Amino acid sequence: MKKTMNFLVLFTVIATLSVYVSGCKEDDEPEPAGSKTELNALITECETLHGAAVEGTSVGFYEVGSKAVFQTAIEAAKTVSNTEGVIQSVIDAAKANLTAAKTVFEGKYIQNVSTDGLVAQWLFTGDATDFTGNGNDGTAKVGHAFWGAGTPALTTDRFGNADNAYYLDKGANIEVPYTTALNPGAMSLSWWVYMEELENNDYMISMNRWNCFKVNLQTINRVFFTTKVEDPANPGQFIYSDRDNDGDGLVEGQWYHLSVTFGGGHMIFYIDGAMVKDWDNVPDAAILNISSEPINLTMGQDLPTAIYSTDDTSPYYVNWGGYFKGKLDDIRLYNRVLSGSEVSSIYALEKP
Repeated sequence: MKKTMNFLVLFTVIATLSVYVSGCKEDDEPEPAGSKTELNALITECETLHGAAVEGTSVGFYEVGSKAVFQTAIEAAKTVSNTEGVIQSVIDAAKANLTAAKTVFEGKYIQNVSTDGLVAQWLFTGDATDFTGNGNDGTAKVGHAFWGAGTPALTTDRFGNADNAYYLDKGANIEVPYTTALNPGAMSLSWWVYMEELENNDYMISMNRWNCFKVNLQTINRVFFTTKVEDPANPGQFIYSDRDNDGDGLVEGQWYHLSVTFGGGHMIFYIDGAMVKDWDNVPDAAILNISSEPINLTMGQDLPTAIYSTDDTSPYYVNWGGYFKGKLDDIRLYNRVLSGSEVSSIYALEKP
């Protein structure tokens, strides 16, 4: 696109000069200078747009390199604006060229996909703020001493951008205050992971362990999802659905896009935008609502640090848990089941 836009600007400049010269032949009366009011207003508008734009690789940014191309078009228009005695046809051509460049630049804005039902989205661009504006902001927390009291550290993401992902180890975690919105009956999770080998349960995202929902890595580093629902046939009894991606496990030291969904009697796993397993033998029931005894959502260990207990009779006994070692990034939580095409769209948007 950069080469295309540069050619467009060069062509416009040449055409502009040709029109300007042809309008000043000795045999003809020179055309009067045109009005630059609309062109100057457009230049101001474009400069404001350009100045506010930030380049990046995530939702809410403009594609890397797009600002320089747009600036070239703005400078070409300013050259016409700053030239005395320019005729109207030349001014109109400059305005048309800048309008086209503005349209192209606006198309470089990275828009979100599949926002219906998006409860929270943590981009980890410098912190754990919820990008959706729903207020589900996370806080970096030190892990439990049993794991080694690790501290979350901002690190490079899959694009190589500094401070755009979190490195977690020894219980280092991101904690998000509980809300019922984060505890939907049907749900989808989408996230990026870069794991390092660890003999552990590798908890990536968890709300009260297996007593609500969790995703972790288990045998041969398969992606493992657990949900707890009330048994539709036996009120007061509960069913725990433990399933994995039923295939090869993740390999350490490389980025993966993972997604899991639960609802309508299905638990479905996706890796790098492709469905790898659809379990249709799970209950068609809502994930347990734990609002009567809320536990905050955690990313990086299975429970909030302050909740752990060293009492082996406690449901929060620390020895039963685990933590994650590696990088996490771009986590999404939905209150509905995403379709396969939606998961593929997210992967296409977010992949390096």
